[in-house]
Amino acid sequence: MNIKKFILFFEQYSLKLLIGWIIILFMLYSALSIVRHNNFQSGAFDLGIYDQSVWQYSQFQAPFNTIKNRFILGDHLALTLPILSPLFWVWDDVRMLLLFQAFWVSLSTLPVFLLIRSRGYSSLVALSLSFIYSLFYGIQFMVFFDFHPVAIGVGLIPWIAYFLESKRWKLLWISIILLLLTQENMGLALSSLGLIYIFQKQYRKIALGFIFGGFAASFIAVFATRSFSPVGFEYTPQIDTNPINLISNFFNSNDKQLVWLYSFSWFSFLPILSPGAILAVLLDLSQYFITGEAFARMWSPFMHHRAMLAPFLLLGTLDAINLLKRKFSRRAGSRFAGKPEIIAIVMIFVALLLQYKFHFALNKLSKPIYWQSEKWTEDNRKLIAMIPKDISIASTQNIIPHLSHRSQIYLIYPREHEIKGNPCGRKLCWWLDFPMEAKYIMVNLSEQQTLTQLLESPQNFREAVENMEKLGKIKLEKQIGTAYLYKVKMRRVTL
Repeated sequence: MNIKKFILFFEQYSLKLLIGWIIILFMLYSALSIVRHNNFQSGAFDLGIYDQSVWQYSQFQAPFNTIKNRFILGDHLALTLPILSPLFWVWDDVRMLLLFQAFWVSLSTLPVFLLIRSRGYSSLVALSLSFIYSLFYGIQFMVFFDFHPVAIGVGLIPWIAYFLESKRWKLLWISIILLLLTQENMGLALSSLGLIYIFQKQYRKIALGFIFGGFAASFIAVFATRSFSPVGFEYTPQIDTNPINLISNFFNSNDKQLVWLYSFSWFSFLPILSPGAILAVLLDLSQYFITGEAFARMWSPFMHHRAMLAPFLLLGTLDAINLLKRKFSRRAGSRFAGKPEIIAIVMIFVALLLQYKFHFALNKLSKPIYWQSEKWTEDNRKLIAMIPKDISIASTQNIIPHLSHRSQIYLIYPREHEIKGNPCGRKLCWWLDFPMEAKYIMVNLSEQQTLTQLLESPQNFREAVENMEKLGKIKLEKQIGTAYLYKVKMRRVTL
């Protein structure tokens, strides 16, 4: 089969191939997040927090988040969450959020394909680049890492670009409004998009509107978030204005360097040829990389924050291919005809090689251990099924997302205190801190859990439970294997 017949095949079946891939991708991403959740690897941050809030909207309750002890809008100005609440009228289960996220990010492959086709590229190029975009490592880890409103923004950016270039103005403004309502930093995402289009003459005016309007929207949103929060805006940046430090802060940790490597290599480093893409990526990363050590946990390449880079790098790739096309066309005349397709195919091989080399999130589905359920998780499921829906309860990071469809759910923090009665025989004893509104606590004392799941080692966590039992602060109500439900007998810690 020569290249022309190969291209013709994709032209003929492009829509079916695209729909088929979106369905497959939805299934893969759904499995990636739901299996993790079912095995109690998801967490109160962020799945439990947003699940409780969306559930509260679905029950027409005020969205006061008991996990963070504030209105949800005082954490992030996520004004699109009410739109998701009808999902729980269909299935009253946290996994509906995970299914929505998988569907929404998979569907964003459609506007990417339509955008590329509208620029005159063949279906082969459009399908290839859509495939690469949809598997971007940042999107994989966003889906893997629980649920976060940023997924809504990631899915909206390709639609905004497509509506802009196809001059569908009403749909464009609706998409922009939804983007800005999604989270307080989505204005910066709109500004980043403007930095890409500022280099295209026909979009320069609207790009300036994106840039300045986006900054203004984020500033207003931050002010609004601060007004809802008892502690002010939690993510206030601290920026070192020294120019040398400012530049070095983009690269001065292993995590930051990996972000640059993974992001640009995924698109075969072609976005380096796009000044707009470089500026867009710099602006997006600046809100995490140059804002102080308080943001260190957001430097990781393996969290949801990196997903937003996908549409910017995709647009930069298109700019780069167009640049190469013009250069080669001047040198070789019509002989360039098949080269965008060759570039796209090479990019697929590079992306698949990176997927294999760096073991990005979807690789987990190929490992039998990822699908296996351990005994302690089965104990949890059986005990959770016996817990009434209307009781106030505190639990651990990894159990909260399975209990968060209730008005009062609290997070347990294991800490050391000087406890009156000295139950451990030392000056400082391990103890479980949680709000006194909790009438019950559910814990699992399996040694197979991790520090991330318990916020402390299993040994210290078990000691904290034993100390509270010794002093009669909690009383065992039910036990299934290593899963325990206690009734809280205290109203405050006696220090």
